[in-house]
Amino acid sequence: MRPKSRVIRSDGPRANGKMHPLRRAPTPQYLFVYGTLKRAGKSHKQLRKENGVRFRSSARIRADLYKLDGEEYPGAVLTSAPNRFVKGDLFILQDPQKTLRDLDEFEGVDEGLFRRELVNAWARGRRVKAWAYLYARPLTDASLIPTGIYSSN
Repeated sequence: MRPKSRVIRSDGPRANGKMHPLRRAPTPQYLFVYGTLKRAGKSHKQLRKENGVRFRSSARIRADLYKLDGEEYPGAVLTSAPNRFVKGDLFILQDPQKTLRDLDEFEGVDEGLFRRELVNAWARGRRVKAWAYLYARPLTDASLIPTGIYSSN
């Protein structure tokens, strides 16, 4: 699927007097993380700057957050319930294909542990589309984290 584009205006007329055609620039690719990949998380090293990932801001998605029994990571599940949010970090991806491919492996997408989904994220008062890894297995032996904030402590 091709990312949506935004129009960039022409710099002015060509030598022949006609305007340059409008060019399209790709919309930035965002990633929302809420667990061990957050800036203070134990797995944050997966998102190093040299991999073309830059922190944008704190953000939230409409979801429920669960502590998974026996695991050192949480799982988020989308919800339509009002005022239910998972808080995390929003990053900009410079090379989305490579970064998301690497994260798919890290998150166990092929094993059905998590699935990557494009979600609405709210950051700095704006809504943006961002990739998020959502828990893909049944929530047996999981407990709701009512604050929506994951802490490894």
